[in-house]
Amino acid sequence: MRIDAWLTQQYPYSRAFFQHILERGGVKVDGKVVKKSYQVADDLQKSQVEIDNLERYLSPIILEEAPKIDLPVVLEKEDFLVINKPKWVLSHPNSVWDVSQPSVVWFLYHRYKGLPSYGNFIRAGLVHRLDKDTDGLMIIAKTERGLAHFKQLFSEKSESETLEQKMQVKLQKFYRVKCEILPAGKRFLEEVKKSWLPFVIDEIVRAKVPNAVAKRGITMIESFAFLDETTLEVFLQLLTGRTHQIRYHLSHHGLPIIGDYLYGKPSSKGMQLTAWKLVFEDLDGKEITLTC
Repeated sequence: MRIDAWLTQQYPYSRAFFQHILERGGVKVDGKVVKKSYQVADDLQKSQVEIDNLERYLSPIILEEAPKIDLPVVLEKEDFLVINKPKWVLSHPNSVWDVSQPSVVWFLYHRYKGLPSYGNFIRAGLVHRLDKDTDGLMIIAKTERGLAHFKQLFSEKSESETLEQKMQVKLQKFYRVKCEILPAGKRFLEEVKKSWLPFVIDEIVRAKVPNAVAKRGITMIESFAFLDETTLEVFLQLLTGRTHQIRYHLSHHGLPIIGDYLYGKPSSKGMQLTAWKLVFEDLDGKEITLTC
């Protein structure tokens, strides 16, 4: 087997991509530069294979080979657009080493190209994200002007300390979930019923992810309705953006989201969590409300 073919079995990149690296002398076997015609021996696993800074070679070659998908565009303006992300589509690749899975970023790359980014290309256009298993509305920046505008709104939301201050920021994100009602959930709902809606959960979030840092999260329950004796539909507003915030807060109170494999039970239909409404001020000072 040739070295370029062997490398495609070790990494999620194409043969053409590795030929691009090999032609530049970027691959060594046991300290010696090899060409693309180098024949791999059966015992290559025992050899030391080096690739010279793989990230340097993530050029338009690899970007053009990223999966092409089509996503619904809900609204498009000169400086931004809003899409409706389906379940099971990543917001962005997990790292520069993995570009093989469908993502919002690859949709944007193939359709728009050259969008602004907070960091490197794997976040181009994104001003916020949704979990892979969450569907719904996402704001995308098309220009540096658009990126700066929404970055400012999200920063104001994050930096506001009180509930009143957060509510005044002209950016609101609303979610719809379907939950399982556990015994603890029944007790929690009795507590909610005794209070005026909206009901605010202002508690620490401890996400089940590596190296998670416990942080204060504010989730506002705006309304809910019983679907039957064991399931509930809840409408919420997110006032902070902690990792897994809604999932953690609801499961912590005995209302795990249906299909949540981390905080509840997995389902073939996926997690029943949707970012269903956005309210924000655009670059011209106009308030925009979008739903899905």
